[in-house]
Amino acid sequence: MVAISRSNVRRVRRVNGGGGEVLDVLIDKIPYMSQLSSADRLILLCGLALLGTVAFASYFLISGILAGSATADGGLAKDSDTRLSPTDRMGVSDQASLHRSGGKRIFDDWDVSNSEMNKLKNISLPHGSFFFGPDSHQVDIPESDVFDPSASWSSLQHELLDDDSDAINVELEKKRCATYDFGFPDATMPLKRRRLFYGALISGDSAEVIKATSMEQYNIYHTVSLIESNTTQNLTPKKWRFFGSKDASKELNWLYQLFGPKTKVSVDYYVTSQRKDQIDGDELLIEYFQREGHSYRWKFNGMRPDDIAIIADIDETFSRDFLRALQICDVPQFRPGQSCREPKVLGSTLIFESSPECAWKGRRWFHPDAILGECADQIGDTKLHPPTKRDRWESHGTRLDYYGHDNEYTYYDTKVLADLNMEGQGPLWLPHDFRREEGGEDAWKNDEWESPTAYHFHNFFMSGEEVRFKYSTYGHADSKALVKSLRHIHADGDIMLAVMCALGNHTEDTESSFESIAGTSRPIYYLNKEARQARHSMWQDIVRRDEEMYGQSNDIDDYYEEEEDEDEEDDDEEDDEEADEDQEDDEEEDEDQEGEDEEEK
Repeated sequence: MVAISRSNVRRVRRVNGGGGEVLDVLIDKIPYMSQLSSADRLILLCGLALLGTVAFASYFLISGILAGSATADGGLAKDSDTRLSPTDRMGVSDQASLHRSGGKRIFDDWDVSNSEMNKLKNISLPHGSFFFGPDSHQVDIPESDVFDPSASWSSLQHELLDDDSDAINVELEKKRCATYDFGFPDATMPLKRRRLFYGALISGDSAEVIKATSMEQYNIYHTVSLIESNTTQNLTPKKWRFFGSKDASKELNWLYQLFGPKTKVSVDYYVTSQRKDQIDGDELLIEYFQREGHSYRWKFNGMRPDDIAIIADIDETFSRDFLRALQICDVPQFRPGQSCREPKVLGSTLIFESSPECAWKGRRWFHPDAILGECADQIGDTKLHPPTKRDRWESHGTRLDYYGHDNEYTYYDTKVLADLNMEGQGPLWLPHDFRREEGGEDAWKNDEWESPTAYHFHNFFMSGEEVRFKYSTYGHADSKALVKSLRHIHADGDIMLAVMCALGNHTEDTESSFESIAGTSRPIYYLNKEARQARHSMWQDIVRRDEEMYGQSNDIDDYYEEEEDEDEEDDDEEDDEEADEDQEDDEEEDEDQEGEDEEEK
C-alpha cells in the first residue's frame, strides 16, 4: 500500500500552489499548529489579520494626534495666540479646518491647487486662514528674472536714494528732526536707526503705483509684509495674482526686488471663511480681517517692542525724508513705556488722482499710520495692555463703544482694567486699528506751506475697466459702476477731478501741474519728468477712450437727471405692474364670489 503524506494531499487540493504552500510549511513549524484542521487554521489567520489591522490604525491615529499638537515651525506657534479657538490651538491640519460656526469648509471656492497652498506655514482664525510664503531673503530668483531697479534712476534720484550708510551724520539728522518739530536723542538715548516694519494689502494694484511707493521706501524697511486675498472686500471671487502660475512667480520675483536688497519682502495669502450674510453689509470687515496677518508676519520676522510698525495701503507711503526722521528722531509716541492709548503718528498726505499732474490743492489725506512695536498686536505685552472687547468673537473686528473705539475707554477702564487693579493703560492695536481708530498726532513739515509728509497715488490704474472693477467690488461698492462713465463713478470727487484734469480743465481744487504744487515735498519717482509725462499721457488716453464711448457731458446734473428719469420710468413700470396685479386680484375675487353664489343657489 502506498502511504500518502499530508503534504501530498495539500498539494493536490491547492491547484494554484505558490504562496499558500509556503505558508502551510511555515505554520507546520509552529508548535501545535500542525495538529489544527484547515478550518481552524483559516479562523486563526482571520483573527491575526484583524488584530494587525487594528494595531496599524491605532498607530496612525496616535501619530496624527501628536503631530496635530506639535508647534508650527518658524515661530508661528498656533498655541501662542490666545485668540485662537481651543480646537485651532490643537493645530491646523494641512486640509482646511471646518468653520466652527457652521461647518463650512473655508477652501471650497479656491481656484488654485489646495495642496500647494497647504505646504505653506498657516494659521487659522475664526474668520479665515493665513498662509505665509517665503520672504525675498529666502528665495533664489532665477537669473532671467533678476533686475536692478536703480538702473533706471536719474542722477537726482540716485542722490536722494543713496542715503543708507550705517554712519549717522549728527548735524544732518538734527536738522531733519527740527523740520518736523521732533527732538534729537540726548545723551541718555541710544543713537541708532530704528527698524521699520511695513504692512499693506495688495491686489490688482498697477505696477506704476507699486514702483512709485517702493522707490520712496527703497532699502529703508526691515520688513515689507504684503497680503493678497482671493476675494475682494465685498467677497467677489478673484484669481491669485502672486500664486499658482508661472506669471505669478515672475510678478512675485519682480516684487521681491523693488524695495531693495536690504528689505525682506513677503507676499502672504488670506482665505476668508465669511459669507456675505455674515458681514452684515460691512464690506470693510474683510479688509480688517485680512490685515491681521501683518502682525504675525512681523513677529515671524523678529519684530521687537522698540521697532516701528507702519500700516498703509500699497498706493500710500510716507516721504523718504520723513521715514528717515522716524528712524532717528526723538518722537514722543516712540518713547518706551507707552500707555498705547494715543500711540499713532499719522501722515499729512498729498493726494494725486490718477496722474502726478492731477493733485488736490488744499486737501490732505491722513495715512499711513505708525506706532511703536510695544503697542502692536503680537509684539507688545498683553499683561501690560490687556485685550479689549470687539464686535466679532470678542477679539476680532472693531473695538466696541467705550472699549477704545473712537478713543473712548470708559468701559475698558471700569470693566477690564479695574478688575486687574490697573489704570491708564490701553490695549494692543490690531493692524486695522492703525487706520480705523483715533489716538495720535498728524505730522507735517514745519515750513510756511506745512509741506506733506506722505503721498497717496489714488486710482493709478492702467485702464477704465480696472477703475470700474474697483468701484463695483471693493469697500462702499457702487452697483452701477460697471455701466457708468468714469466721470460719473465718483461724480462729486476723486474720479471726476482726475477726468477734468486729463481734459485740461483744472479747478480751484486742483493744482495746475506737478511743478505748481506748493511746498518742499515731492515724490521721488515722479521727479523723473519722463515718468510723469508717460503716466499722464496714459491717463489722458484712458479718459479719451471713455469719453468716446460714454459721452462728453461736463454737466453732472445732466447725468443725475438721466438717472432720475430712469428711476421714474422704473417707478412707472412698477406702478403699472402693481395695477395689473390689483386688477387680476379683483377679477379672481369676482370669480370666487360668483362661484359661491352659484353654490348657494
